Amino acid sequence: MNSLEYNKQDYLRLGEQPLSGTSLVNWVRILRDNNFKIDWEFIPKAIYVTSMILALSPFRYLERKKFDSKIQQVKNVQPIFIVGHFRSGTTFLHYLLGQDPNLAYVSTFETMTPGIIIAKEELFKNLVKNHLPTKRPMDDLEMNANLPYEEEYAIANLSPHSFYHGWYFPRNLKSYFDKYSVSNNKNNGNIEHWKKTYDYFVKKITYKNNGKPVLLKSLVNTGKIKHVLELYPNAKFIHIHRDPYKVYMSTWKLYQKILPIFSFQHIDSETLDENILYNYKELFSKYLKEKSLIPKENLIEFGYNKFVNNPVETLKETYEKLRIPQFESAKPFFEKYVDEHQNYKAEEYQFNISLKKKIYKNWKIMFDAYGYDQ
Repeated sequence: MNSLEYNKQDYLRLGEQPLSGTSLVNWVRILRDNNFKIDWEFIPKAIYVTSMILALSPFRYLERKKFDSKIQQVKNVQPIFIVGHFRSGTTFLHYLLGQDPNLAYVSTFETMTPGIIIAKEELFKNLVKNHLPTKRPMDDLEMNANLPYEEEYAIANLSPHSFYHGWYFPRNLKSYFDKYSVSNNKNNGNIEHWKKTYDYFVKKITYKNNGKPVLLKSLVNTGKIKHVLELYPNAKFIHIHRDPYKVYMSTWKLYQKILPIFSFQHIDSETLDENILYNYKELFSKYLKEKSLIPKENLIEFGYNKFVNNPVETLKETYEKLRIPQFESAKPFFEKYVDEHQNYKAEEYQFNISLKKKIYKNWKIMFDAYGYDQ
């Protein structure tokens, strides 16, 4: 079993906590939902987050006052959703599609300070840029303020109704997942609040990018197909999936890397492992039930190996199936990005028999659905 380790420098990596870009109201709600249980080693991080929230509050107010009425008038939202589990190739796909100048996407900067992404953009983008590592800690892909990023970070900064708050308070990880990834604990008020927040943010990105189709990527939306379609009936979906054995090991690595940076609490490795196994199974149980709600012409699915072996050709098929225009004009950008990353190698993992049995037992649903070898 892998262990989740924290060290002294993790407790002092203050500027990398995404909640620094939230509002005071949201911060207090999140703390209240977790009974204000912050482990003492993380108190400096909590003080830093609170200080940043207070410092940025006037700018959030001014941006709302100046732009909210214009954002609410946005009508023609055209979202394209990348769905799938963490560590299934979603980020490389997101980065590659983000090279298409005909599409908009949510940048890392825009997820970290979603309340101030239009007015004073360069000022706050530099603030975010100065606190970002040059490489993603879980896979060494490049990271900077302008690259595509998961909009769920922004939703977590705008609302208490986000699964990602489980990363910040991991002892409640399962509860957050049930409520906000698969809606097992049904609360129509929470769902409607999430819809309102999500639609507001997508409209904001659409407004900022002069009406371009918006590329979005989130594990959370994989379990919320029904709710997403209620917002955007004509949305397009790209589902990328990967060998579950490799996803399990890579997800463990993800949590080992990000929880020490993001969290305000410790979590033991056994509980975290239970969460990893549970979340994947529940996520795809929900997705496989709901994907039939998507019109066939608006969904494409493919495996990780097919994509990484022929990325540009896979995107050509995707554009044709989903009727996304202007592939040929975007193709040189795709080819350039692929050429620049042709030497990137995914990590290799070793599996013993007992580990493979555990993964297969818990995740059989995906082995069966997509024909992965036991």
